[in-house]
Amino acid sequence: MRILIVQTAFLGDVVLALPLIEAVRQRFASACVDVLTIPAHAPILQNQPLVDAVLTYDKRGRQKGIRGLLRMIREIRTQGYDLIISPHRSLRSALLIAGSGSPQRVGFRHWLTRWAYTSTVTRPMAGHEVERNHQLMTRLNDTPTDQPSRIALHVEETSRREAEQYFAHHGVQEADIVIGMIPGSQWGTKRWPTEQFAALIERLSIWSHTHCVLFGAPSDRAIADAIVTACHAPVLDLVGKTALSDLPAYLASCTVVVSNDTGPMHVAAALGKPIVTLYGPTTAALGFSPYGVEWEDASVELDCRPCHAHGPQRCPLSHWRCMRALSAAQVADAVQRLLRRTGLAAETG
Repeated sequence: MRILIVQTAFLGDVVLALPLIEAVRQRFASACVDVLTIPAHAPILQNQPLVDAVLTYDKRGRQKGIRGLLRMIREIRTQGYDLIISPHRSLRSALLIAGSGSPQRVGFRHWLTRWAYTSTVTRPMAGHEVERNHQLMTRLNDTPTDQPSRIALHVEETSRREAEQYFAHHGVQEADIVIGMIPGSQWGTKRWPTEQFAALIERLSIWSHTHCVLFGAPSDRAIADAIVTACHAPVLDLVGKTALSDLPAYLASCTVVVSNDTGPMHVAAALGKPIVTLYGPTTAALGFSPYGVEWEDASVELDCRPCHAHGPQRCPLSHWRCMRALSAAQVADAVQRLLRRTGLAAETG
């Protein structure tokens, strides 16, 4: 049996689909399970034991437009999938799936796309996205399914050793505390101000045997430069210096991760890392909090939150108080609470 799971949305959505992939693998133990995603996110799925092959659809690049869509449909049809499952609710994904030739197509019920599927399920409004995705399994099992598993991301041993060697070369001892920081986001209002990140690094760096590390994509380079310039404390800067395929190995070496509400945060959660999530325009109630790990919600209570499902590029009310009012002291306290809960409290004196 050949199965394709389609998720061509954001990086976080791809990571949050891993428990669904695992549930499909358990349900169809002898099947070939492939995943379709965009090229930028394919490295996070490659070398994962749950996935047999990763197909890519460059929907915003070389396969953009109708011609690219038709080429992708033909490629999918040649694979002869017996079953296609899609937690992605876009019209473009529905068109791909409708033209796939697969006799069984399972997705969420929506007035715009339900015609593309042979079986649909209502997507719950409440709950975590992992649990919402798991509802698709009700169309594939004769009996009610168990709860979804915790997200688990496999890290190649070679990459893990390279990351450990990097930190050792920069003076990080095995028993030291490493605070990973993810200051970027595709959405402008989700980015905690750079001066606040700099202030946080200064606060954490006075703790004994504690190191701060910045992570991000090449597009976050200006953000990292602003943080490093404003910061009067040592910080390891890996922004734009690690490929997405290597990011899990470096995050695996962190003790705690402090992150904006963004895709790499879910990568850290998939590695079992305790996380402090910096919520501004979004909230945990939207269903995209760190799943299956210890975590802290660092946010400011405001009547205007949440203002958007993703977080707009600019504050609709022009004050951006949700992020500006979130202090470095508040976030440092959240880090300390997480360290205490995990038995790794840092010496702050």
